Amino acid sequence: MSISRRRALTLASLFVASPLLGTESRAEPAPVPGAASFDMATFSATSGGDADAAFAKALAAIAKAAADASKAGPVHIVLNLEKNASYRIKRPLAFRQLHGFELNGNGAQLINTTRSGTLTISGCNRLTVRDLTIDYDPLPFTQGTITAFDKQAIEITVKIDPGYPDDAALLAAFTDGFFKVMDRHNRALKTGARDFLSPAHATRVGEGLIKVHLRWSANDRFPSQLPIAAGDVVTIANSGAHAIAIDSSFATSLIDLKLLASPGMGIIENGGEGSMMLQKVSVVPGPRPKGATADRLISTNSDGSHFTAVAHGPTMEDCSFANTSDDAVNVHGFYYYVVAKTAPRRFLLSPKWDIGLAAGDDIESCDHATFRSLGRGKVAQLTKRHAPELKAKIAQLWKNRSPTTQPDLIYDVVLQQDLPLKVGDAVTSLTHTGSGATVLRCSFHACGRVLMKAPNAIVENCQFMFATGVALQAGSDIGFWSESGFADNLVLRNNRFSHCVNGANELTSGSGTLGTIYVGMVPPEGAKGFQDNFQNRRVIIEGNHIDDSYIYAIFVSNADGAKIGGNVIGQTFLRGNVFGAGEFFHIKPDSAIFVGRARNIEISNNVVARGRIATTAVAIDPSCDKRTVHQASNRLT
Repeated sequence: MSISRRRALTLASLFVASPLLGTESRAEPAPVPGAASFDMATFSATSGGDADAAFAKALAAIAKAAADASKAGPVHIVLNLEKNASYRIKRPLAFRQLHGFELNGNGAQLINTTRSGTLTISGCNRLTVRDLTIDYDPLPFTQGTITAFDKQAIEITVKIDPGYPDDAALLAAFTDGFFKVMDRHNRALKTGARDFLSPAHATRVGEGLIKVHLRWSANDRFPSQLPIAAGDVVTIANSGAHAIAIDSSFATSLIDLKLLASPGMGIIENGGEGSMMLQKVSVVPGPRPKGATADRLISTNSDGSHFTAVAHGPTMEDCSFANTSDDAVNVHGFYYYVVAKTAPRRFLLSPKWDIGLAAGDDIESCDHATFRSLGRGKVAQLTKRHAPELKAKIAQLWKNRSPTTQPDLIYDVVLQQDLPLKVGDAVTSLTHTGSGATVLRCSFHACGRVLMKAPNAIVENCQFMFATGVALQAGSDIGFWSESGFADNLVLRNNRFSHCVNGANELTSGSGTLGTIYVGMVPPEGAKGFQDNFQNRRVIIEGNHIDDSYIYAIFVSNADGAKIGGNVIGQTFLRGNVFGAGEFFHIKPDSAIFVGRARNIEISNNVVARGRIATTAVAIDPSCDKRTVHQASNRLT
């Protein structure tokens, strides 16, 4: 299943992040009357070439200016970096409790030399970072070519590309994460390779030569997976600190910023009002390191961007993402599982993280068996306490899921009105799910998914190439990551896709995510078939061009109210074999568009290329309410 692609991430990585911004524009910000302006050159001149010392002085001056200004009201504060300067730093720049602050990069670079976080933004209001590049030296990943492996394909010997790191600290970090077989020509996963393998440890065995011990055999294959071979190019990375981490902030803007590497996620925002703006942000591999003869094949060691339990989702315009080791974008809330009902309207809930649910929040409930809503409500009161006596009961709720990081924390919640919730059922906040997330005119090359679990979301006029798995996905993941929610008022329009889902995982019998565009849900381990709900609501998929998909072009399930219209679809199931795809739902693929367990669906004016597998344009599963599924003018060419 698609969730397995992220099983190797450490739990800690969810809440560390870094941002990357593109430098296509060098426009200077307009001066603000009454602004307090600081020039980095002033602090550099008295720091003896020590960038960390210079930034410490600058941040102290900014904090003092902000404190002084607070007596008379917020003031616009600007820190201007030296034009096109390069600052080698060991510690992250931390911005806290600032209102209207701007970091003007002036084309400068921050080079992180310790594989740690680079920017942290906490409790800020309308903070802007512009015209800045972030990179790492030494790099937080490595890459090379397989020279040999043992009979079990567990011990893999890799010749490291010249210029790429093999230092002891980096190798010691390879206790989990991603080991991927790549295609240098496409700068993407090798077609037919497993989405990733996972290292257990690595050792240096010679000059530029390492041995990687995998957690499972590279040749313990499923039918859709190609074997590894000597000469295969690989990347090796594990998730660590995130380049840019933002929490409890409002209206952060990243403009003309480029992120060229990150030890963990590129950009992560946790909690708060959200409403982040990303304009011309680039999260892409940087230039070849010194002495290298091969291009970088990784930008971020995990997600490119990740937005967790924010009230308002990000707006992303004209951004570029390439070679993120995991998902390019993920916007979601969380599920909170019922441990007990202690009185009418009163429930004990188990959170995954201590974030994302508060008194006053509107909530949606979710039945543990069918995943249908049991009703909506509002949190009247919420208190927190540790309950070690409930640890065993809490652990049982998280069995076969990514486990809670709060094994004895309880949210004691009183609702305004009672709901028929039982132990194991869940609730999610409708207030903190990234509502309104918008992705416009962005490009994604050789990334993981763009995941839109937020309501009122739109993805429009974007380009996707060589996505490892599903390129664009919406719907609940209550099955493993406990990330909410179902699609509600979702628009996926006028996007272009090419050579997506080229990894092997989605073509397995255990996969339920079966489209270049997929709207559905991820159920718990052991579930099979379409789950008995229609929770994805008001979905529009129109005007998209989908060429050379390795699986279905469009797959929609568990939906009530969807329009699939005017899409132009080229070849699908490009390898000419479905392998195990569809077995999860007991279906045999023969179409480019598939709809399962849905009602009130309109499918019209789609043009589909005939292929070796696709002999019909649209297939409707018997689990649908066919009286309310309407087709018109869909053509097979």
